Amino acid sequence: MSADQPRQFLHLTGSQEDCLRVARSKLIQYTATLWISTASQVPEALPAKKAHSVLGQEFDAIVFDAFSGLEVNALAAVSGTLRGGGLFILISPTIEIWPNFPDPAYQRFLPYPYTVASVRGLFLKRLLRVLQEPAKTVELAPSLSSSQAKIVEQIIYSSTVLVLTADRGRGKSAALGLAANRLIAQGNKVLLTAPSRAAVESVFKHAELAPVFYAPDDLLLNRPKADVLLVDEAAAIPLNLLLSLVKAYPRVVFATTLHGYEGSGRGFVLRFQQALNELVPKWQGLRLEQPMRWPQNDPLETLMYRLLLLDVEAAEVQFNPKISVEYKLLPQEQLLVDEALLQQVFGLLVAAHYQTRPSDLQQILDAPNLSIHILEQNQQILAVALLSREGGFDAELSAAIYAGQRRPHGHLVPQTLTFHAKIVGAAELSCERIMRIAVHPSLQGQGLGRRLVQALKTYASRQKVDYLAVSYALSPELLRFWQDAGFVLARIGYRKDTASASRSAVQIHALSTAGEALVERILMHSPVDPTRISSD
Repeated sequence: MSADQPRQFLHLTGSQEDCLRVARSKLIQYTATLWISTASQVPEALPAKKAHSVLGQEFDAIVFDAFSGLEVNALAAVSGTLRGGGLFILISPTIEIWPNFPDPAYQRFLPYPYTVASVRGLFLKRLLRVLQEPAKTVELAPSLSSSQAKIVEQIIYSSTVLVLTADRGRGKSAALGLAANRLIAQGNKVLLTAPSRAAVESVFKHAELAPVFYAPDDLLLNRPKADVLLVDEAAAIPLNLLLSLVKAYPRVVFATTLHGYEGSGRGFVLRFQQALNELVPKWQGLRLEQPMRWPQNDPLETLMYRLLLLDVEAAEVQFNPKISVEYKLLPQEQLLVDEALLQQVFGLLVAAHYQTRPSDLQQILDAPNLSIHILEQNQQILAVALLSREGGFDAELSAAIYAGQRRPHGHLVPQTLTFHAKIVGAAELSCERIMRIAVHPSLQGQGLGRRLVQALKTYASRQKVDYLAVSYALSPELLRFWQDAGFVLARIGYRKDTASASRSAVQIHALSTAGEALVERILMHSPVDPTRISSD
């Protein structure tokens, strides 16, 4: 086991019992092993839902049991705990059977009343296709152990704003912890913030002298004094909060993951850098390239990136405003057979939203209630939206939701209007909810978002639903966008999200007589004055 040795991948197929037996025979030579499984034959195994508990640890060998559920976020996460020279074993049904296997992990994205039988296994068909492709031959670069030490030195002696970016497994959080330790030893007061306390466990692991942690909203509310502020996983924190931190603390280190199972920070970095150019023209960018536990261009990392599109980015586009833009509804099957198209769609979603994860790729391909909509010019995707069909319950189930007795999986907006907003019978109406909408970062502000929303209204109306809906983290800018698009504010959440410091908002646009009656009831029941909404 050594950081300069490549990690290996082995795919075993057959019956679960046979695969587990062969996998155990392969592990005899390894000391630290991890099993991800719910099989009774492996009492020492962890279920995939607890995979996060091993992050920060290192293993010589890992067995991931897909019979117990192919939790793709866990698959990507635990692969990063395998040290150089180690072996990763994936066990599954045979390649002929696997796409039709009733995977228990499907329950995560299956809304009531769908069952696993509704899933066509498109994600698995693509995964098997990638596994069967010839492995790319790569030249392994030598370990550059000095790179992290150099980053730590730059953090310690910098007097301006730093932006540290790295792919997963490069020791970003460890560098923050080591720098914090030395800064505190020198007598500096160091504060640390991140989307959650759990997100910075690795920072504390490497800091004997621990910085004081604050949630982002608490930090801005209390404004405690500090010589240095460290911000980990910055891309998961709203841009306006980060810029407020820059104004409050002149010496800040922002660190974020560019590619990984947590999501992608590439789109965030571009937006944040543009804003920093205005506030702090002399800010500096730092980059950690070399993995800490495996070699550069490691075969397992390369494979995981291909399987789960962990490193996909928004493709460059050449937009001509004089040429027509076409709206299209993309069948999920088309994304399976056209890999370039899939990467365009997913890359655009990744650029628009930090927490786009491998499980979102699986949902896009397999969720039976989801539809994919794009604006296209010259085979270039300019904007994309995902719609989720929700509601349409019978009166009995709707009443049970209103009373808090039932909570069917999925159906976010109908349940919110019925239970939280207390609108009797709201869940009986059907809607299309805009789960995601993204315009290419280089084309924003040119009306493409409005054009796509108009196309979504036409589509939803043809689907005979009662209204189009959207739920998002409330901000004045987004509120104005959706109001200008004809959406009525239906509900604002009571609590602020810890990371975003924003309340959730639900807006709807009526498409039927029943939908118009619902809007009237909302306005009579709990009218909200939009002019009182602010970023605070």
